[in-house]
Amino acid sequence: MKKRPGRRSAAESTIIITGVSGAGKTLALKFLQDLGYFCIDNLPVGMMEFFFSDKSLVSNPAAVGVDIREKEHFNLFIKLLEKNKSIKLIFLDSRMDVLVGRFMENRRKPPFTRAGQSILSALDDELRCLAPLRASADIIIDTSDLNPWQLKNAIRRKLGCSSVSFSLIVQSFGYKYGLPPEADMIYDLRYLPNPNYEPGMRSLTGRSARVAAFLRKDPLYGASLKSAADFLKLIIPAYKKTGKAFLTIGAGCTGGRHRSVVFALDLKKKLGGQYDVKIFHRDAGRRPW
Repeated sequence: MKKRPGRRSAAESTIIITGVSGAGKTLALKFLQDLGYFCIDNLPVGMMEFFFSDKSLVSNPAAVGVDIREKEHFNLFIKLLEKNKSIKLIFLDSRMDVLVGRFMENRRKPPFTRAGQSILSALDDELRCLAPLRASADIIIDTSDLNPWQLKNAIRRKLGCSSVSFSLIVQSFGYKYGLPPEADMIYDLRYLPNPNYEPGMRSLTGRSARVAAFLRKDPLYGASLKSAADFLKLIIPAYKKTGKAFLTIGAGCTGGRHRSVVFALDLKKKLGGQYDVKIFHRDAGRRPW
């Protein structure tokens, strides 16, 4: 089957991800979501034309996963591709030995495996069903030797995305209420002077200019803040290179109301000119008694 002419660049198009089971379609959809796509897995083919034609449904570019579950409608699907030149079809492929190994490792079987049928035979059947989609694909990615981050970078290159939107999330919290499980790294600030024990500061939070001034006059606080900012400037480019869309930093003190809040706000001032920094104070609103 010939490639469809007159297509727009992949970065400007709606994306459909398909391919053989085990090749990485679920991961690919997650990566496209990181790139700003509105993603739907296995949208019925009969609904696709309406979904793609109604621009009011989603504001971002869309990406849809299609797999062997829609095999009865592949002819309709191909007609939709031929009709809509703005759709880019990405087919994920892999060597048969790698696919078999992935299913055996996870102790799963491919979809629609018949009773008594081997994994290899089921995948052979699936590949035959998918042959028209593979022939119609705009982009084919062999995932045999790719780890998840390499797959993400391959998708970025194929779509012409030079960079991924990156956010630094700084969350203040109190140790007495537990660690934030979503944090990639944590700064423990309990070694700093505690405003909680200073006259008139207990009822305040780190948003108060008085609390902030109390901490900032301590040389150890300034050195700690500079060290944290310098370290993050060093590692963030490496995080972005792996394709990560965000990095979450936890800043903790005892109650999550004073030291951690000031630190989070000051860290944003240090890095806000270079990165999109979002602040979340988990425990600052809790009662101090």
